[in-house]
Formats: sequence, structure tokens, C-alpha cells
Amino acid sequence: MTVWDFFAFDEEEYQMRISKYQTHRLRKQEIVKTRQHTAAISSMVTGAIGAIPTCGGTLVVSAYGARRYYVATKKLDLIQGELVKRGIQLHKLQKRDVLIPAVTAVIGVGAGMGLDEIAMSVTNTGLMGTVIDPALSYVWGAPAPTASSPTILIDAHPTQVTPNLHAALARLARQRFAGFLWIDALCINQADAAEKSSQVAMMGRIYGLAERVVVWLGEDDGDDDDESGDGAGAGAGALHAVRELGVLFREQVRDFPGGKGLGDARRVEGFVRTVVQFSVTAATAADAVSTGTGPRVGFDFEAIWRLFRKRPWWRRVWIIQEVVLAREAVMLCGADPEARGASVPWEDVRECIRLMEWMVLYPNTAPEHRRLYALLGDLYPNISHLALASDGYRRSLEEGKGKSGAEGGGLPLLDTIIWTSLGTSVDGAIQSTDPRDRVYGLLGMIREEDRGKIPVDYSTRMTVGRVLFAVAKALLQAHGPDILSFCQRTSPPPDKDLPSWVPDWTAPRMIPLIGGVFFGTDSEAQLRGNASKGANWPDWAPRCTVEDVVYELPVVTLAGVIVGRVEKIGQVFQALPGSPEYLDACRDWLLEATAMVKQGAGNVGLEKETWRIPIADFGLGKRADAEGPGRFIHGFNVLTGRVPLPAELEHDAARRGWVTSESWDYRRIWKVYERRAFVDDAGRPGLGPQDMASEDLVVVFAGAHVPFILRETTAAPLRYRVLGPAFVYGLMDGEGITETCPFSEIHVL
Repeated sequence: MTVWDFFAFDEEEYQMRISKYQTHRLRKQEIVKTRQHTAAISSMVTGAIGAIPTCGGTLVVSAYGARRYYVATKKLDLIQGELVKRGIQLHKLQKRDVLIPAVTAVIGVGAGMGLDEIAMSVTNTGLMGTVIDPALSYVWGAPAPTASSPTILIDAHPTQVTPNLHAALARLARQRFAGFLWIDALCINQADAAEKSSQVAMMGRIYGLAERVVVWLGEDDGDDDDESGDGAGAGAGALHAVRELGVLFREQVRDFPGGKGLGDARRVEGFVRTVVQFSVTAATAADAVSTGTGPRVGFDFEAIWRLFRKRPWWRRVWIIQEVVLAREAVMLCGADPEARGASVPWEDVRECIRLMEWMVLYPNTAPEHRRLYALLGDLYPNISHLALASDGYRRSLEEGKGKSGAEGGGLPLLDTIIWTSLGTSVDGAIQSTDPRDRVYGLLGMIREEDRGKIPVDYSTRMTVGRVLFAVAKALLQAHGPDILSFCQRTSPPPDKDLPSWVPDWTAPRMIPLIGGVFFGTDSEAQLRGNASKGANWPDWAPRCTVEDVVYELPVVTLAGVIVGRVEKIGQVFQALPGSPEYLDACRDWLLEATAMVKQGAGNVGLEKETWRIPIADFGLGKRADAEGPGRFIHGFNVLTGRVPLPAELEHDAARRGWVTSESWDYRRIWKVYERRAFVDDAGRPGLGPQDMASEDLVVVFAGAHVPFILRETTAAPLRYRVLGPAFVYGLMDGEGITETCPFSEIHVL
């Protein structure tokens, strides 16, 4: 290959191609080539300047910049010639064409060659035709409070970055990295709302087109090991254990030669049993010390728990699409690239998360493993979204093969939001500095038809409330009133003035325990509830007003029927499991609900159905009657004192232990926390939201699977506010929908 081959460009073919372009497309290409032209000049200059501090690491960049300059100049000349022929005025060079933030950043590093500085050159380039390898996935982090922010050289200019980003670049430097690197903090002008909006809308494409995504989990300085103080190497060691578990699970279960993969339940259970036996926790370590058997060899789940739960990368919203969209991703931990576990493929981590799911499904209740399952019980729900989103996105690509446009792959909006709402604790919830990013940070994974309904806009006009409003409209149009099940009490900050029908997806723990959206067959959905008697939302959607609703007048019109009015309400259940008052609170709540049902109008004998209220008549996976209600009724009778305590239990602690054990199957599926029992004006018992009151309405919407509690507004015209979903015994199978009570318009504010 000669130098002339390196600069080869087929002018004749390009001239023929652009002659067929429509004028608007040609003008857009003129602007693009103008920016590439100026960026190439910058690339050559910074390549030459950076050659000394990077020991020549950026000279290769300068060479590519020269070719880019040559080709961009030729193309720009041809495009402008075509525009002149068409009588179109040429684009005038603007400041933005020169200073527009880089889509790619090129890094050349001298560390490891006797130099300590990190030097980079920045250039503009189109996404197509540029190999980004890698894109960096990391947590910005805050500057150290007692030290000044570290500095790197960008185009020979000192630039301050956060300590975590500096540590990531230093780690890459030690690997003698050189290439096209994309870093959001450096490639997006965070102070320019318009630029940020444009670039964020493209981030899904950037990470999807990158040859590789490098995940920086942070330095291995022992900070994730506050309790034991193991020191350096703990994080990388835990990451190595995660890799080993993932590889073993894939080789011994999923891809086992001649096996059935996950369909072989006995093999899966046997593998889980083996992992449990070789697990190491604080409890097993203490036992080894007390018995004098010496340190136990195995997988340190204490360190694994700290790796996932103590490092902030796992809780940030942006990292989800960064690994899900990646062609290939590798996870880095610690400063030393040669350390064991310092670099691990994401695929192995994903397999380990899948293994944790099966460990939770096949629990070992032996006392020595309680600590292990306490760790898993906290860990898996807070990281499962990564495996769910990754698997779901890959399925969507397979299903979209050969299709184009909106059908060409991507996750449904609701699936993505639900999967990222699975965190069971506030500290495990998905986080973002800007609450709008709770939605924007997921758009790269979402299918085109949903993504187009949510504008990315970082201006002050686009408040969090407006973003959530756009999401709610899209979901309500697609799924109907079941979306209202996600409307629950939160503590909105002042900038979230939400209509009652708009769920607040920025709040943690958004998964509803009553209602929800069901993706299975109609029969599966009806097992959970069929309050609207089979009314199909697509049939009723044209008669409702959702699409044309605007934020300034957020009133949606849905088809529904008022089937009852709240007559009596009980106390809000707020006791936490394990608290000293918990069992007493359970008993008092049940006795109060039973008394209300007895006093209700009509339907004598309904008190025998009170046991259904706390569980909303739903077991672990089916309606309570379908699962066999005996153990639920037994738990109810134990808690209310209808089953006498065994005479041999002499101490209060023993009695409480017996009640706790005997009622476990019942209590573990309770849905009563921060809810009230109630009775409507027909004497029907139910479970509803904590904000409900007497005289509130019980409403069934067309297409919904459960009833809802609504409240009339005081201002005319008559409108209603959604308080939340409800369970009402005697209304869950469409009993409230009759010829004399047809659906009519209900205006919800």
C-alpha cells in the first residue's frame, strides 16, 4: 500500500451519488463536511502538538486527520459545486462549526513511558465511518472535598476532570491505549442545553456503534470494603469471583454439551447446591474460626455483595443502555491492568447475575446459609434489571431482523421502565443527577415508535413534570387504564406538578402490588383480575381522549363506570416486618377489617372472606383459590387468635416465634403496607390506597383489570383524581359491569 492508496477517493462515484440527493439533504451534507473539514485540521495540529507529551502516541491521529482533511475537502468542493449548479446559497462558516463539542475524543497517553500527564486531542466526526473503540462507561463522581480536581491536557490545554474520570484515563494509560475514545463529559458541552439535547438523543447510537464499551467500576483502594478493611485488591478479587461463577454457570448449565440448558431443572438445582456449599460469608468465616478448621476456600459473597452494592456505577441510569447496547463490553476495576480480575467481560458478569436468580429460586434454608441468602435477597433485586434489559434487547434485535424502521428492534417503553424500577430499597433505586435522565437515559434502548413520543429537551421549559407527562401519554395510549396502577403516593419536589393519572417514574419502588400491566394471554390476565369483564382497550381507545391531551390542560377522558362508594375505612398499615410491634399490628389490622365487614350493609357472611383482603385475593402466582387457600386461611386464623397457641409454649418469645412461622406463607404475600382496608356502600370488602377516604368512588375503567379509587374535584366541570388501584371482593371478575351500568365518559385530571 502506497501513501496515495491511503488517500484514495473515488470523486466520480461521489459526484454521481450527490447529484441524486434532494436539495435539503445536500445542504445538510454541506454543513457536515464543513465541520469535518475544520475538525480534521484540529486533528492534524493536535496530533503534532501531542506527539511530544504522548511520546508519539497521537501521531497516528494526525495521519488519520490528514486523510480526513483531504477527503472532507474533496467532498465539500463537490457538494458546493452541485449546490451552485442548483442556484442555492452556500453555507457560511459559523463559530459552532468549529467549536461544536466532539463526538469522538482521541487519547494518546504517556503514562508508562516515564511521563505522568494524560494528553488528549479532540476532534469532530460523523458517527458513520469512524471506529469508536472504546466508549467509556463510568460514574462522574464528585471532586474530592479536600483536594483540587485533577488535570489532563486536551489539545495542549489543561482541563480539570473529576477524580473518577482521571482514574479511568490513568488506567487506560497504563494499558498504553491509543485510539478513538468517546467520553460524555468531554464530548458533550454540558452547559449548552441545545447541544446536550442533541447529543443525548444520539448516545444510544454512539454506544451501539462503538467497537467496545469499557466499564470503569473505580479504583481498587478498599473503599468498597468498609467493614472488613481487606485493602487493595478486594474489588478486583470480587470481580474475578463473579467471572468464575458466570463462566461455570454458562459451561456447566446453559451450554453444557448434550444438556437441556436451563430446561434441565435437576442440573440447575444441583449446580446451585454446589455453589451454595462453596460460598463464603461472614457467618461461615466466623464458624471456621470458632471450630478451628481454618479459612474456608470458595466464592466470597461478602466481597461480591460489596462489589455490586457499594460501587455507584451499578445504580446510575445511564450505564444501563451503555452495556445493553454494546457490541462488546469489558469491566475494569483497579489501577493495575495486570491484576487478577482487573478486566472481565460483561458477558461473564451477566451470566453471574442469571445464576443469582436461580439461587434465589432454589433457596437453601439451612441456618448456616441464612447470611448468604440475606445477601442475595438484597443484591439480586437491585441488579436484575441489567440482565433483564440486556436479554430483552437482544430478543428484540432477533425478532426485528429483516425489518426496518419502528419494527427493527428495540424494547417497548413500559418494559424498559418497569425493569429499571425493580430496586427494593431507596439506595438500590436507579439514580440520576438530573431527574429527567430517569427517562432520557433509557431512550437508546427503546423502540423507535415509543422513542419518537418523548422529546429530549434540556431547556428549562422541559420540566420533570413535562417529561413524565409525555411518558404517561405514550403508555396510556399503548396499554390503557392499567397504567394507572402505577400511580401511587410519592413526595414530589416543587418542579413536579403531576396530574393524578401520571406515574412518577423518578420515585423508587414503582412496581404496583395491585393491578399492573399484563403481557400474557387473556386467560393469564383474567387470573389476576377481570374487573372490566373482558373489555379490550384497543376497542375502547378510539372513544377516549388521550392523544390530543396537552400539559397545560391535562384532562383525559376514559370510559368507565362508577360501581360503588367508599363507606368505611380502616387504619393505614405501617409496621415493618421484624419490628417489635409487627405481629400485634397484623392482628389489630385484621380484626379491624373483620369488624368493618361485619358491620357492612347487606351480604351477610362476608366476614369469612376477610382473609382475602391483605393478599388482594392473589397468591404467589395465581388467584388464591387456584393455589389452594388452606394455608392462607390458616395464617389468617393464627394471626387473629382463632387457632390456639400450643400449650407447651411457655415463653412469649416462643409464642411469637410460633405465630411468625405458622403465618409465614400468608404474610409473605401481603400487599397491605401503606394501604387501608375498606368497605363500600354495598358491603364489599377491599384494599385501597392510604389517601382514600369515605365518599371516594370505586370505578372500573374499560380495559382495566382492577378497580380504582377516584375522588371528585370540587371545581366545575365535574372531574376526578386517581388515588390508586384497589382490590374489591365481588368486583374483580366483572360483576360491576351490567346492562344497567354501562361504561360512560369519566374525565380524569
